[in-house]
Amino acid sequence: MKYKFILVILVLVLAVGGVFWYLKGDKGSETTKNGDQTEDYPFTNPDLKLRYKDPALGFSVDYPEGFIVNDTGEDNVKILVFSKTSSEESFQIFIMPYDELGPITQERILIDQPKIVIKDPQTVEIAGGEALVFFSKDTDIGDVREVWFVHQDRLYQASTYAKYDELLSKVMATFRFK
Repeated sequence: MKYKFILVILVLVLAVGGVFWYLKGDKGSETTKNGDQTEDYPFTNPDLKLRYKDPALGFSVDYPEGFIVNDTGEDNVKILVFSKTSSEESFQIFIMPYDELGPITQERILIDQPKIVIKDPQTVEIAGGEALVFFSKDTDIGDVREVWFVHQDRLYQASTYAKYDELLSKVMATFRFK
């Protein structure tokens, strides 16, 4: 009788310990579009504690707590809007098919969008490739910070209000492809 009691206690302790170990190991640090856990890599910026992963396009990007991600699009176009609840603090990443090799240049953008104003263009590295970063002006929302780059057969355009330039810079520094 005493042996059965000890065995039951031992099984319960192991079960509770197993559940605790499982839950402790799941920090929820990384979710994909469909919520599945995926291979982890460390967060590189303490301000960015959540991770968006897109398995179809093979990329991930970190973003701050308190933001929600709205994933929309049609056909081959994807629009990701990261927005902080109860605030205008937000940024978006627009992704579309692109049939030219990168890197994207100011001259190339002006061919497609001759009316765009490109101020203070800079070339930076994002996800191992060259990106064009610049300020522009949107007639509806004012000054905008933009990041454009090409990866494989896609054009990525990230943008935010100019006053959130630092946020966009931190986020884009975490952009990774598989």
